[in-house]
Amino acid sequence: MPYEQKDYYISAKDNEYYKALNVVEHLAEEAKQRNNSPMWTETLEKLTNELKDNNGDNLTPWHFNMIISILLDYVPTEVKDK
Repeated sequence: MPYEQKDYYISAKDNEYYKALNVVEHLAEEAKQRNNSPMWTETLEKLTNELKDNNGDNLTPWHFNMIISILLDYVPTEVKDK
């Protein structure tokens, strides 16, 4: 049986969970409107639904990798390339 760690969470401190959820929801909606790759849109919808279903608890490394990737999309290239 493969082991998958699921005890990660997003803190409710300073509304961090809701801030992360809002960004993910925004990008998912944007992807739908722009008719982006169906696979990317489905991935964003899956992430949004799972974040809502578990209220930011019992997250896996996949969830965090996706959230970090999404947030990095909002960082200017010159900042990321330093």
